[in-house]
Amino acid sequence: MSLLEVQHIDTGYGKKQVLYDVDLTVKEGETVLVIGSNGSGKSTLFKAIYGIVPVWNSSEQGKVLFDGADVTNKKSHSLIKKGIMYVPQKNELFDDMTVGQNLEMSLLHLNNKKESKKRVEEVFAQIGMLANKRKQIASKLSGGERKLLSLGMVLANRPKMVLYDEPLAGLSGNNVSMVLRWLHATKENGTTLVIIEHRIKELLSMTNKVVGLKLGRRNIETLDNLERIKSFMI
Repeated sequence: MSLLEVQHIDTGYGKKQVLYDVDLTVKEGETVLVIGSNGSGKSTLFKAIYGIVPVWNSSEQGKVLFDGADVTNKKSHSLIKKGIMYVPQKNELFDDMTVGQNLEMSLLHLNNKKESKKRVEEVFAQIGMLANKRKQIASKLSGGERKLLSLGMVLANRPKMVLYDEPLAGLSGNNVSMVLRWLHATKENGTTLVIIEHRIKELLSMTNKVVGLKLGRRNIETLDNLERIKSFMI
């Protein structure tokens, strides 16, 4: 069953078009890896899905469907309630707040303090490193700890699908292994993952499908030829 369907969308910034007739289908429970060189439109695709940049041709054939509902150009807060979360590569945390406060902020849409507190404690029980740093200011966390906090915010919200932009970017080897373990755990929980990442080799073992973008257009969809995928990134 398809959880996400992106149908022939065009979008961009101001008068500059970035995506041209892009489509994407993601089935429930899949992990889909979105690849492409810098400037190919990967992050813009996520922002269009999440309502941060508008789908230009929404009155025509351009649509974003989630769990059977048309969510084209819907506001981000309404998409969180439907079960979609977007984790950008940067600025995903409130740097002047503690670990605990960041988790609480991610749950404001629940408008239920008791439920929010329960979910925060569940995250701390799952990820001991975060529990040990619950009063630590986010700006003082290491790169790996920041990524774990982002994952904790995802787990707290129990989403059906996560759009994750470069979860391994800038991490050391040990931190990459740590984040990969939690990505695998998130997948095993049944969460559908759509991931942008340049470090594709590390993610292929958990990936069901690779989708490529080049100059704002769909270019490949395969898992059959790793060498072709690698050459595509040049």
